[in-house]
Amino acid sequence: MRKVYDILNTLFLALTTYTVLSAYPALPDRIPVHFGISGVADRWGSKSELFIFVAISWGLTILFYALTLSMPRLARNPQYLNIPHKWEFLKLPPERQAIYWELIREFMTAMTVSCNLIFFLIVRGTLHVIQKQTAGLPFKDVAAGLVAMALVMLVYLPRMLTIPKKLIRGDES
Repeated sequence: MRKVYDILNTLFLALTTYTVLSAYPALPDRIPVHFGISGVADRWGSKSELFIFVAISWGLTILFYALTLSMPRLARNPQYLNIPHKWEFLKLPPERQAIYWELIREFMTAMTVSCNLIFFLIVRGTLHVIQKQTAGLPFKDVAAGLVAMALVMLVYLPRMLTIPKKLIRGDES
């Protein structure tokens, strides 16, 4: 699944970047840059502020991927780990622990996909508002990203909480 998530992350980063770059020349100098819970713009700013969404998307992606690479190294400093059955888990051989670390990497990569989807949908929705296609940014414009994030948590969190004990018992391979 991680390869699928990697492709989706690349796709959403490219779409967000391309969307802002291609729309930028035609945008007015002053655009809505924040929307209240009702979807109505409550802060206006320079069109260059759209690049903040691009920067945050790229920054979060780099941060999440860096975290996924550093997770197994945290085992060297157990005080920084907060996983169920930590001490028993850390007694497992590295190849058994690797199953858990791979699950964490997959979760983080999936969460990155949902974040990148949300940023893309916000940019797209903001451009629709600017182009007068909608009166405000409707919740439904970003709902797909929030649903994706909730699904990722529903699928991965229970497994991340139970797999250490299963690995200790030898149930999970």
